[in-house]
Amino acid sequence: MKFRCERDDLLEAVQFATRAISNRATLPVLSGLRIEAGGNGTVGVAATDLELTMETAFQAGIDEPGKVVVPGRLFGEIARSLGSGGVTLASGDAEVEIESGRGQFRVKVLSPEDYPALPVEDDAVAGHRARVTVDGAALATALSQVIRSASPDESRQVLTGVVWELEESRLTLAATDSYRLSVATLDVEGELGEGVKVIVPARALQELGRALQGAPGAVKVLVRENLVTFFLSNGDEGSGRAESVITSRFIEGEFPNYKRLLPEGYPNILSVDREALLGVVKRVGLLAQNNLPVKLSLGDELEVSAHTPDVGEGQETIEASYEGEPFVIAFNPQFLHDGASAIRSDQVTMEAGDGLKPAIFKGDDPAGFTYLLMPVRLS
Repeated sequence: MKFRCERDDLLEAVQFATRAISNRATLPVLSGLRIEAGGNGTVGVAATDLELTMETAFQAGIDEPGKVVVPGRLFGEIARSLGSGGVTLASGDAEVEIESGRGQFRVKVLSPEDYPALPVEDDAVAGHRARVTVDGAALATALSQVIRSASPDESRQVLTGVVWELEESRLTLAATDSYRLSVATLDVEGELGEGVKVIVPARALQELGRALQGAPGAVKVLVRENLVTFFLSNGDEGSGRAESVITSRFIEGEFPNYKRLLPEGYPNILSVDREALLGVVKRVGLLAQNNLPVKLSLGDELEVSAHTPDVGEGQETIEASYEGEPFVIAFNPQFLHDGASAIRSDQVTMEAGDGLKPAIFKGDDPAGFTYLLMPVRLS
């Protein structure tokens, strides 16, 4: 294999694909990065840990087609350290040679025969359960809102993912760690079949969200029996970069019935400026240490307070609009800050029943994002 390319194209592709390499790889070859120069003038770069696969491609001058598997982390560091300009990469029997300017590097390769077959990336493959298109910017926003509620606790694996529910031209994303619940809805177009409900690992969706931070465009989503594949456009035609693909296996198990957790409506409704709420929770929350909560006293104004014995206490009052009976409710300050920061509007609306029932947080578009937060019981 031998090809010539621009260093920036190579580096961008390598940085994208290597994010699929796990630090806990079960097989040595899974620490590798597969580079394949095809006869069509493109070089494909891919990596997998058998659960998550990330693939991309870029234009290059192909002198000799071929395939090689290189140590992913090391190759990524080398690509990052190269100077800008042209790069030539050529592989022999047991090593790959990288030339850039007056620099020359040789890296031992891994056996391509031992590298696992990657998922079929053809979006016309038979047997799919759904094939839809969603706006990339809207999906990126929804992912940033929902993923924060996924649990990091591997002992309850279904809660480490985000449920994807497709029905009636709507995509609903939901995640919960048992203390909070985030739900976002999006419009989609395409073939939905008879409705789809799957659990996608949060790690895969974090990588998808990161990839969408550039020029998102439209995202094609293909759901198969045990895989979901996301096809991302890499920008304008002629940019030298081809479509990127992220494929993930599902998490097996039954996700909690989150719809049952969402109440129809509470009689007590608070409306407050989002930035003011975030600021006061951050400041007063400094005095809520050792897992102690911040207290919200609801009335004509909103008073936020916290007290940690042997440390100190703080309280601050901000203007708010309130309908309902005065009462006090307490929350984990970080969870409260996460929910308010996820809302994309100037005003935050909180609906609550009393100090023991979960509260609902929404923005100006209640159909777009909902955040449910369990209160902390006060002694």
